[in-house]
Amino acid sequence: MNAMVLAAGRGTRLGPIGERVPKVLLEIDGEPLLARHLRYLEQQRFSRVVINTYHLADQVEAFVREHSTSLEVVCVREQRLLGTAGAVLNALSHLLPAPFAVFYGDIIVGESLRPLAEAHKATGAVATLAVHEASSAEGKGVVEVDETGRVLRFVEKRYEGRGPVLINSGIYLVEEDLIAPLPPGVPLDFGHDVLPDAVRRGAPVFVHRLAEAVVDIGTPGALAAVRAGSRGTEVRA
Repeated sequence: MNAMVLAAGRGTRLGPIGERVPKVLLEIDGEPLLARHLRYLEQQRFSRVVINTYHLADQVEAFVREHSTSLEVVCVREQRLLGTAGAVLNALSHLLPAPFAVFYGDIIVGESLRPLAEAHKATGAVATLAVHEASSAEGKGVVEVDETGRVLRFVEKRYEGRGPVLINSGIYLVEEDLIAPLPPGVPLDFGHDVLPDAVRRGAPVFVHRLAEAVVDIGTPGALAAVRAGSRGTEVRA
């Protein structure tokens, strides 16, 4: 299976740090986050990893050239930011055959993805989202589901209900049918545009619940907390 790591964003939530260093090259325990991503994906038996670049693209591409891995790693540079889904469409030829995985570049996950892949196959979904339960939805994308795990609604970062809630973890398994019809060159986001539209059309979009929360390092506070906690990415089967 192939995977895409979304790494093009400007890192505006990080303030001055994000102006100097791409999010995927921020160091955790003395190594760039992208090194952790690639090691994790290698452990999960992916074969090809596609990385989109834009902001500070030269730094990311230089890291990839110098990094040793058994994975085939392909960088796709965007001429302008295309959003999470637009980026996947732009790199689709490198990601096929489907299904393929999509990872947000500013997260840390250690859980095995085998159950996610099994759930995706069992439901026949066009997309399966990894989610985790949280007591607060502040600043996060909330996913509402029925009793079978089929997605009913997305609420992006403005949820007003009370917890516990299911949070979009930033990991998807995606079929070609979801991506190929999108208009090329148009900025599109999974959470705001593509997945809500698929749900409205009645396309099968499901969730898979992770046992543990995925860690988002996209703000200075979150980054500092992860560094202080020295949280690793060992994979558990």
